[in-house]
Amino acid sequence: MSDPHTVALLQGGPTSDALSEAVQRVITASGVTIQWQPLSAGVRAVEECGDPMPAATVAAIRAAGLCLKPLLRTPVGGGYTSPNVTLRQELGVFAGVRAVKSLPGLSSRYDNVDLILVRELTEGTYAGIEHTIVPGVVETIKVMTRDKAEQVIRFAFDEARRRGRKQVTVVHKANIMKMSDGMFRNIGREIAADYPDIAHRDIIADNAAMQMVARPEQFDVLVAGNLFGDILGDIGSGLVGSNLLVTSVNAAPGVQVFEATGHVGGVTNHRGELSASPLALLMPAIDLLRFIGEPDAAARVLGAVTDVLRAGVDVTPAHGGVASTSTMADAIIAAMQA
Repeated sequence: MSDPHTVALLQGGPTSDALSEAVQRVITASGVTIQWQPLSAGVRAVEECGDPMPAATVAAIRAAGLCLKPLLRTPVGGGYTSPNVTLRQELGVFAGVRAVKSLPGLSSRYDNVDLILVRELTEGTYAGIEHTIVPGVVETIKVMTRDKAEQVIRFAFDEARRRGRKQVTVVHKANIMKMSDGMFRNIGREIAADYPDIAHRDIIADNAAMQMVARPEQFDVLVAGNLFGDILGDIGSGLVGSNLLVTSVNAAPGVQVFEATGHVGGVTNHRGELSASPLALLMPAIDLLRFIGEPDAAARVLGAVTDVLRAGVDVTPAHGGVASTSTMADAIIAAMQA
């Protein structure tokens, strides 16, 4: 038996603690042994040391190379800086990968969605460069460099090849931003020549949004800049019914941060029990299992999740029930063992 993988496990408060506990129990029941390394972040780290993303936490993630991360909230209008952005900057992760796939048997607007969205994480309007020109007039600068564009587009083609995908679509707004997005589009065409086994197309961003809603089955892998990737990622989550049903990983050479894309923080059921959906952290954990070479375990867990959701009994309020986080995890474990 191979040595267990060490995975950094971020914990930011009571809700993420409950999600972490549920996920660890489900993964253990799947038959996979993981050496979890709990690390403080977010609100908990602020309370402990005044820093939402301590240097020791970042160093431990970098050493492990693998991380499972809950959604870490950032105060609006003050408080402390985003631990999510800080982590991306410190680790140098440049690509966000969101897998959007319909779960069989579950009711949603579509039943044929199966696409991957790759988002550049470091540039674009999210670089945060803004200034006031005159009172009432603010300018935001969009940053795009050839190096970063090449990096994320090549990553998208490599990811397509790794996952056995057949097409990469480059999303841009080159009809308006002719220099920045024109460069992004053209780099996509240049890189596509190095991947003759993968089909290539490019598409204007607003058309991409419309086409995703009209015919999502036409897409395989999409790659976009920071802002467009963020928007299309949420559209993708809506296609399958919830951001609790997608997986997300932030990637760079030597490090993979599998992260929750959402949870209903602090929600309780009618008995006063914490009842955030365990899928917020379990879905990215399923992607983690695939990444570490445990596809059979990932399939068992996903099959159990689908069975529990389809039954609709022991599910949390996010899925139309009244179960606690722990009870839904118990049901998933029982479905695996049935």
